[in-house]
Amino acid sequence: LGHGADEGTVLVAKRQSAGKGRHGRAWASPPGGLYVSLVVRPDPKYVATLGLLSGIPVVKALRHFGVFANLKWPNDVVFMEKKIGGILSEGVYRGDAFYGVIGVGVNTGIDLDRLPEDGRARATSVKREVPGYVDNDEFLEYMMKHFEDIVSKFRTGTRDRLIKDYRGLCTTIGKDVVVSTARGKVAGRAYDVTPLGALVVMAPDGGKTEVVDGTVEYSR
Repeated sequence: LGHGADEGTVLVAKRQSAGKGRHGRAWASPPGGLYVSLVVRPDPKYVATLGLLSGIPVVKALRHFGVFANLKWPNDVVFMEKKIGGILSEGVYRGDAFYGVIGVGVNTGIDLDRLPEDGRARATSVKREVPGYVDNDEFLEYMMKHFEDIVSKFRTGTRDRLIKDYRGLCTTIGKDVVVSTARGKVAGRAYDVTPLGALVVMAPDGGKTEVVDGTVEYSR
């Protein structure tokens, strides 16, 4: 962005030495995976919503190439409850201009032994789940076609329809959850996702709480 990147700029890395996820957590980015950053220019209040919706093209690409993935609110892409990808949306001002950066990491051609030992049991990859070879360039091309569709629809005011699509792919809805937030934990049944992307959690007494940001754990 410091060099004046235009909206629609796509940056692709073969590996990342300091990949990060939400809340500053480390994101393992060994060679073989797909690591993409997309520059957008949304209204600042919608950057998190657009990041949420950016999981849709990732899931569509994974399903196209043989992995029936789903979304875990807010930004995890999962297969059989194992993480296979993630999205990080961030906003930054450069002078008076606001930029949004949507970062996507997908475990495509990764051997799981290249991931940190403490995360291997909770992760999977396209290479692990699909018997044939999946080319990263082909995966990226298919995914970006659907990213462009998401951004276009977002701009034309069909966000409610996109949130409906997100709900259909999000397996968090309907599960009993404990959500860790900056203000403490919220427990109950994940009931819905609002038009701006907040998770609605219904307590046993019927009270509803909208969680804008948090880490979800499923109750067993």
